[in-house]
Amino acid sequence: MVHLSLLINFKNMISELKKLFGQKCTGIKINGDFKEFFINVPVKKMKFCEAVACSFGLPLQLNNKNTECPAARRSIGFDKDDRQLAEIISDRNDIPNQFVDETLKDIPKQTEIKNISLGITDYMEERIQPDLYIIYLQPANVTAVTHALAKHGINVSISPYSLLSVCGNVFSKTLQNEEVTVSFGCPESRKTGGIHHDEVVMGIPQKITGILLNSLNPQDIYQ
Repeated sequence: MVHLSLLINFKNMISELKKLFGQKCTGIKINGDFKEFFINVPVKKMKFCEAVACSFGLPLQLNNKNTECPAARRSIGFDKDDRQLAEIISDRNDIPNQFVDETLKDIPKQTEIKNISLGITDYMEERIQPDLYIIYLQPANVTAVTHALAKHGINVSISPYSLLSVCGNVFSKTLQNEEVTVSFGCPESRKTGGIHHDEVVMGIPQKITGILLNSLNPQDIYQ
């Protein structure tokens, strides 16, 4: 396992992650206090994956009033009824309700979230530590991340589900399990979340980000 005393202390992890993987990277804070910073609170209702894509260039905050996607509302914890969501997903995607219901049981949902701030900037990060980071990256770079973390006995969780990709299998699972997670995307996030055909989605919890940055060889990253 990694010796924490040997870690380089990265002050701005967002900058370091963007140097490695590109600009499609966002820092996320749960229930943060942003009184001293300007952060957009959209009046327009947004899907979580849509908000992630927007936050690559603009800090914004989601709450119970401006989050519209039933899947995201369930994963964040704004809505509680999995049965109704299973029916919606089943009807829209022609997937058996029982399969959807079993899938939802394996995807965590949060509690006690009042708001989610996305797109934490370098300046903000000097005073507010994100809880996790979400990155859109090349599949080849998943290999580099997985290999770097394996040196410290840390596994990467790769979800097999094509449902609740960004909001559930990445955001909620990363937050709940404090593990690096990877998803290939769901139809909605591919359409609304701006995930390109050659990209996958990765979530990295704060406590592992420093280990990853210290372990990755930039020469192994595909640009």
